[in-house]
Amino acid sequence: MREFRPLKPFEELYNSQRELEFKAKTLEEWREWRRSLKEKLIELLGGFPERIDLSPEVVEKKDFNEYKREKIIFDSAPYVSVIGYLLIPKNVDLPAPSVVALHGHGYGKDDIVGIWEDGTERSIPDGYHKDFGITLAKNGFITFAIEQACFGERREAEDIAVSKYQSSCRKVSFWAMLLGKTVLGMRVWDIIRAIDYLQTRTEVKKDSIGVMGISGGGMTALFSSAIEERIKAAVVSGYLNTFKTSILSIRHCECNYVPGILKYAEMYDIASLIAPRALLIESGTKDDIFPVEATEFALSKVKKAYELLNATEKLDSDIFEGRHQISGRKAYTWLRENLR
Repeated sequence: MREFRPLKPFEELYNSQRELEFKAKTLEEWREWRRSLKEKLIELLGGFPERIDLSPEVVEKKDFNEYKREKIIFDSAPYVSVIGYLLIPKNVDLPAPSVVALHGHGYGKDDIVGIWEDGTERSIPDGYHKDFGITLAKNGFITFAIEQACFGERREAEDIAVSKYQSSCRKVSFWAMLLGKTVLGMRVWDIIRAIDYLQTRTEVKKDSIGVMGISGGGMTALFSSAIEERIKAAVVSGYLNTFKTSILSIRHCECNYVPGILKYAEMYDIASLIAPRALLIESGTKDDIFPVEATEFALSKVKKAYELLNATEKLDSDIFEGRHQISGRKAYTWLRENLR
């Protein structure tokens, strides 16, 4: 039978067994699977650079009713500097648990700590991020809202000149791919180094660090938690799905694509690397970017890893009525329980 659709051979490849999909039946098989997939995942992300001195610097301090906010710069890798806001809640016992908060597509870190596009402070939450960095701080977490590469203050000059919302994802992603790297790999390494920085702060309880991200921030939260075992609890909002139903179903930003990933694992296999650590998945019933039916299917796959490890109480979900947005209905209480 003749076939003229160029996608057909790739669909058939997708439907075949992936080399490192989760199918462990014993703890020994799980350990070997986890080791192999983590190694392959780091390779597919482009590998990680050398650790260099963080050289941290506090460039701004502001005081608010319920928290203090510091603007921090540190060096993540050669030629890579990261900028973010550290929110330190008042009236909490220190050292306290900490959460790395990760924005999605938009104008960056400012949008999760209550700063408008023009740099002014706002008094009510806005947008799909719902100022969740502030909410984390108000719930007692030392919150590190870092700027993801290609957004906000971490963009190329030509994109900064266009508008606050013009990311540098396309250009940087293609540069990275042609050099054997990925933007996602850069972002994951930034999280690893952000945790290095948090562990230098006396205010932070060093063995109680979590991560929370929405959309593109959910992607970084998921991959970071799969690789970095110092992350004790992860909230992944508006992301867990299947690559087939989400990333391959509509036109997504170039930063979502990891060359070769589906030869080895689907998204739920990567999420399964987090087991037995705590994982909460948020998904809106009207999310048209990451359809809830595929999220529920992915959750059923991830649950198998938690069942094998007798850790099903560490896997939770918040399927809420709504669009592509932060929920928070369970997240803050759940983080307190898992980071205490």
